[in-house]
Amino acid sequence: MTNNRNGGCPVFAETFQSNLDAMIDLIAGAPKQPEDKLIGYELERILATPDGRTVSYSGEQGLAALLEQLATMHAADERVFIDGILFGFDYRVMVEGEPVRVTVSLEPASQLEVAVGPSKSVRRLHMAVEAFDADVRRALDAIGSDASLQAVGYNPYVSDPTELELIPKERYRDMDAYLSRHGRHARDMMRCSASTQVSLDYEDEADMARIYRMGTLLGPLFAFLFDNAPRFRGAPTPGMARSIIWRHVDVDRCGIVPSSLDGLGFLDYALWTTGVKPILFTDERHVTTATGDARTREIMAERKLTRGELAHLLSMVFPNIRLKGFCEYREMDSLPPRLAAACTSFTGALFYDKQLEEKLAATLSTWLPRGFELIDESDAVAARLDLEQLGWEANVYGVPARAFADALVSIALDNVANG
Repeated sequence: MTNNRNGGCPVFAETFQSNLDAMIDLIAGAPKQPEDKLIGYELERILATPDGRTVSYSGEQGLAALLEQLATMHAADERVFIDGILFGFDYRVMVEGEPVRVTVSLEPASQLEVAVGPSKSVRRLHMAVEAFDADVRRALDAIGSDASLQAVGYNPYVSDPTELELIPKERYRDMDAYLSRHGRHARDMMRCSASTQVSLDYEDEADMARIYRMGTLLGPLFAFLFDNAPRFRGAPTPGMARSIIWRHVDVDRCGIVPSSLDGLGFLDYALWTTGVKPILFTDERHVTTATGDARTREIMAERKLTRGELAHLLSMVFPNIRLKGFCEYREMDSLPPRLAAACTSFTGALFYDKQLEEKLAATLSTWLPRGFELIDESDAVAARLDLEQLGWEANVYGVPARAFADALVSIALDNVANG
């Protein structure tokens, strides 16, 4: 890299610059008009038996057997194979006359993830999840299993995360080995946690920066309001176990991205990503190799990468909000399907409101006479710690948690009522 004396912007070697431009294009996605913005969500759940046994990948009634039974309900081109092993499905289901995309996959310790959308209708997304759950129930009956999908932020039946078997996927073995050396709760995150993630469109870079700023400011409250992890390593927890876990996973790729509150741009996010060690790299031939201490920028300097390869590198960072052509909001615990849909509606009703910050500042002016003008990243971290320790008695940027939550609910309800 050299310095550009005229413009003050960094100038990179040609191969890296070409890949960086392509990565920025992926992050930017296609420009959208306000009326064209859609929403989607992902729901991760664990499969467990009535007597509290977590169902693993292997075995006659394991996740592999469940996937094979589900495969009988899907065409060959709807099945997803990695290294010749069935790991999920990608298909569309008709809901009220609209085709809704459904993507099914496995997380590291066989947490079952279903992603639905995008769509304009959260109702239809919820119905697509319900249809998937009905398929799962039929498949479980067919293999003689009495297990069920359980929505919980942390597996309540596990006292030691290493008790759980990793699925036979190279990506997760490499991640487990690397992350376990870079955060004391990395194995809790990979093997025991489950989330609800909401995907939000943005019109352009400025709209992304606004959504990203508000998502960062409100992240601690969302983690608190949608906490659904009553137990951690077999013991009762006072709350926000997933939030605590993520604070103790590789800080280089997690948490708050620099400039999140100061007008984050596509280039800012891409450059932050290039400074992270990706752990592993899956090339255009779907061959996965460990990358050791190499950073993403070094891989991007070697040769021109495909869009799929660049998308893989973007998937190897885990900030509170991830950019993938849309904002993937990752703060919330796994929730029962109806609540996950409600959470998605709530999130969209707030973050798609371009006046959200001004409305909150006006509502909370008793405590924030200057609005959020002086709030920085350290304040966001402090708010999270306060909520983790004090719950409803906490202050968030000097505002009582209950007053802040009431303000959010009031704005969301008003936005829904007024379309």
